Amino acid sequence: MNNAVARTFFVVSPDKREVPVSDPQSDGLKCKAGNEKCNSLFSEAESLSLVSLPCDLCCSEPRFCRDCCCILCSKTIDLKFGGYSYIKCEAMVDGYICGHVAHLNCALRSYMAGTVGGYIGLDAEYYCRRCDTKTSLVSHVTMLLKTCESIDSRDEIEKIINIGLCVLRGSQNTNARGLLNRIESAIKELKCGTSLEDIWKVKESESAISTGIFHNGNGELEPTNHQDAVDKPCLGSVLSVSSDYHSEYLKIEYEIDQVLQAIRKAQETEYKIAEERLYGQRNYLCHLYQQLEKERSELQDQPFGNEADASLDAVLNRVDQIKYEVMRLKEMEEVANGFGKTPKIILKEYFDLEFED
Repeated sequence: MNNAVARTFFVVSPDKREVPVSDPQSDGLKCKAGNEKCNSLFSEAESLSLVSLPCDLCCSEPRFCRDCCCILCSKTIDLKFGGYSYIKCEAMVDGYICGHVAHLNCALRSYMAGTVGGYIGLDAEYYCRRCDTKTSLVSHVTMLLKTCESIDSRDEIEKIINIGLCVLRGSQNTNARGLLNRIESAIKELKCGTSLEDIWKVKESESAISTGIFHNGNGELEPTNHQDAVDKPCLGSVLSVSSDYHSEYLKIEYEIDQVLQAIRKAQETEYKIAEERLYGQRNYLCHLYQQLEKERSELQDQPFGNEADASLDAVLNRVDQIKYEVMRLKEMEEVANGFGKTPKIILKEYFDLEFED
């Protein structure tokens, strides 16, 4: 049995109050959760000017450690591969650092990460439940991709970049959309069996072709001259071009009208499909909420016992079902960007639309 007596010393907080801090030498293990791999045991001691935000909610729990316990599920985080699976809130609040951590998967499931509408309004961001601060996740996903470059396991890489995919999906942020395109490309190459080295390799030749710039022998940049690569048109071909400009103009105008009509027809079809499926999901959710209200009322009338336990389980299961269906609705709402910009897997699952690769 450990007979050490815990001692307490005080540091001066930014607002001149004394904040009690336990002495790690007297307490033994510093982590309240008893986690031997806790961040607090390996990172350097923070400056006394970065006093942690006082917290009498989750941090008052005897086995909760803000450095290594998820604020949403209370389970410890995983430091594997640089800790890609969690986010730490480093917001400064009234001179204190928040410091609470959360699993990204927990935050995504709770609509506190990624791109979320409503009163929270997130765009590739994380919303800390403790301090109500938003943190951009673009730099975290950038770090996440950099981590993948040093991993040899395809399964681990896919697991990591899928988190990045969920975080960035639906974002209107320019940098986030660029990262999303890179992730989608990496996922496609993984499935095609491309070597890991080639997946992360920057294809300079393709970049040069897209910009029309190549290196000359001295290493300097020079624009390509496409005219030198093809023969100049002969005089006969020039003279053969129709001189009936009015006829050609009418032909072009007709073709454009046909294209616009086809687009309008396609958009009307897409609108009808989206309208039917979205309203169908809305009606289903309305039915679930009505069922939940009924089951809650029945639970209140139940005396303690087995029947009450069964009613409670029914209510909890209904809540989980509603959360799942709300998540499905959020994915369906991605069609707001147009069917052409909506992931094919969403179109197939929710709108019965299939496309050939």
